[in-house]
Amino acid sequence: MTKTSTPTNIVNFPNPLKVEKTTDVAEQQDQMFYNSIKPQLDELVKNPSDETIEKILAYSKKK
Repeated sequence: MTKTSTPTNIVNFPNPLKVEKTTDVAEQQDQMFYNSIKPQLDELVKNPSDETIEKILAYSKKK
């Protein structure tokens, strides 16, 4: 009888450490992007321009 086995280091299995590092990098990039636009978003919430309000209303009517 032939004895077979499957190695556990198959290429198709993602390396949990590599996936975790990639996720951390993506989260850091997302946070950096949010931090870069946060002042504009805060200003938009506090004092939206008439043009912005018109664009939002026009967009909501399209759907």
